[in-house]
Amino acid sequence: MAVRAGRILISAVVLLLCVTAPVVFAETNQEGDLRVSFDSGLRPSRLPRKTPAPVAVRVAGNFEDLSGDAATLPQLRRIVVAINRQGRLFDRGLPTCDVAAIQPASEAAAARVCGGAIVGSGHVRLQVRIPTQPPFQVNAKLLAFNGPRSHGRKLILAQAYARTPPGAFVLEFRVSRRKGVFGTVISTTLPRAARRWAYLTHFDMTLHRTYTYGGRRRSYVSAACSAPPGFDTALFPLARATYTFGNGQVLSIPLARTCRVSE
Repeated sequence: MAVRAGRILISAVVLLLCVTAPVVFAETNQEGDLRVSFDSGLRPSRLPRKTPAPVAVRVAGNFEDLSGDAATLPQLRRIVVAINRQGRLFDRGLPTCDVAAIQPASEAAAARVCGGAIVGSGHVRLQVRIPTQPPFQVNAKLLAFNGPRSHGRKLILAQAYARTPPGAFVLEFRVSRRKGVFGTVISTTLPRAARRWAYLTHFDMTLHRTYTYGGRRRSYVSAACSAPPGFDTALFPLARATYTFGNGQVLSIPLARTCRVSE
């Protein structure tokens, strides 16, 4: 992707679904001058014990270099989020969107073409490095779309659009299932075209979509609170995020949270 003066294409995102409390605090990890964070929240905060209910899930993260030099932040290359099996994705009957339909495109154009496939929104902040000028910051709004399947795996497309300077960029998140506590894994890699200039410093995203399919009301994200019998709260491992940087650093952050039973 070519970068022209004053016009760049940008984006980044992380995606998560699972069970958690309504207000939580970010967990952090630090190695040398590199400090990263991972956070999440859920609406509503009370959930059925067994039957998954519709939820809206927010995730957020920050990436910073504590040396004080903006040009020393390493580039985030890969994001892997392993999610508690109590969180569920359901997209049967939901329209899908292809990368070609939203890249390149403004936020409004992407929503117009693939509005039926929108499953979330948020923001990203990037540090842009171009050889001819000092690093500068760009803020962008985020839209998440239900993507097609590729090699048997579901895709979630994250498109961010900035007005100043104008531009858009898409990340493809692959969704896979595994056995164990963390039953869903969502992962993405920064495209090579963006590695010349894009350095992620912040993301936040909320996943939420309800729709009708087969005569029933469906939710893109749903969750339950599997507290033991006789208890109305539960403490459990919510998720684990692993960030891989271009300089070889790999930092992981686990999250443990509580949920409350509504019935």
